[in-house]
Amino acid sequence: MSYVARLIALSAFLVTLTLAPALRAAPPDSVNLRRTIVVDVAERTKDAVVYVSTKKLISQRFSPFGDDPMFRQFDFGEIRKIPAGSLGSGFIVHPDGYIVTNNHVIDRAREIQVELLDGRKLPADLISADQEADLAVLRIHADKPLPTISLGQSDDLLVGEPVIAVGNPLGFSHSVSTGIISALHRDLKNDDGSVLLGDLIQTDAAINHGNSGGPLLNAYGHVIGINTAIRADAQNIGFAIQVNKLRDMIPALMDPGVVNKLDMPLKLKEKRRAVGPDKVETTIELADGGQVVESIAGKTPLDIVDAYAILLQQKENQKFDIQLAGGEKRTIEPHTTPLPDAIVQAQERLGLVVEELTPLTAQKYNLPDEDGMLVTQVQRGSVAAKAGVQAGDVIISLGRYPVRSLKMFSTLMKYLPDKGRVRIGVSRGGQRGFGVLEL
Repeated sequence: MSYVARLIALSAFLVTLTLAPALRAAPPDSVNLRRTIVVDVAERTKDAVVYVSTKKLISQRFSPFGDDPMFRQFDFGEIRKIPAGSLGSGFIVHPDGYIVTNNHVIDRAREIQVELLDGRKLPADLISADQEADLAVLRIHADKPLPTISLGQSDDLLVGEPVIAVGNPLGFSHSVSTGIISALHRDLKNDDGSVLLGDLIQTDAAINHGNSGGPLLNAYGHVIGINTAIRADAQNIGFAIQVNKLRDMIPALMDPGVVNKLDMPLKLKEKRRAVGPDKVETTIELADGGQVVESIAGKTPLDIVDAYAILLQQKENQKFDIQLAGGEKRTIEPHTTPLPDAIVQAQERLGLVVEELTPLTAQKYNLPDEDGMLVTQVQRGSVAAKAGVQAGDVIISLGRYPVRSLKMFSTLMKYLPDKGRVRIGVSRGGQRGFGVLEL
């Protein structure tokens, strides 16, 4: 060995001897190795993650042969509606009690209940839902402002960056799992190849049944996705809806014209800008024209959720001001949203006051049906009254066509003849019957 080689070896040996005590030494008392980023995020966000449970009616066939395996392959027996429950997760996005979850968590629900970390169980109202986007907004009412989770943004996500999923898998409340972003822009497809949900985040953080609707968080505790699906035949392949999709849909999901039935000549949008890795700056603008909104009814909106929460606080016929950048001010006066033309036509032509039946309204009125048009009033001596229709009936068909929604009812009302006889089908107390409308 040359002199130089021996000198290098000796130097390395001396360095090792010098560092060895330091490597063996315990960390300073001021350093807590157990308090990781995951612990910090879990503690900061836990109060705003909720457990969503629902009650639904599902169809089940009851065979006269019981559970005899010989007859399972045949469709014998009566189909009955029986109560069933489902569970999922959600997270609070505004102190007024607005909660985000998946549409499939609350779809067809007759009752929705939200459980907070402190054990309180509160009934929830369905504000709105979008089946195609698989997003829904609920609201609960509490005696004080509720804790929230900040919304991040998802247009600068990194494959490999750490993420944290919080939710209620299989009913195990407020469970935390960690992983990374495995891939971006994933699509979930139906058997026919059509896209069921598109542009999703793929993660290997453990997601199970019950996690749906819960937040996928980044290392700063900001929501970057809404957990929505898993690959059932695999391990640790889960998917989340990008949070930007939620933010872009808030004007539709929290539209006062739909939620409060108040018509406001005002549409807003959100402009976002990332400031470093841990902050998102937002500006609220008019959707038409792009003018910056500085205040709504005297309040400065923090983000698009806050802007629409302020709009939802406004009352019918009570004016409020929108302050725009540059000093311009606009005065808005909310009015009741005009009824759909079909409902107006039903009252004028048939003498019926109707509303669309949903599982939640069915539960409210203790009705066995969940689809159709609920009759709330029948004018004396009207066409409908002469046909035997009564308040409390559910219109299930008109002519030869079924009525399952307001959209379908509107189409059938449009083609109702000026004169003639039209059969109307109703459900009353679980029994179905027919009458004839003499037009």
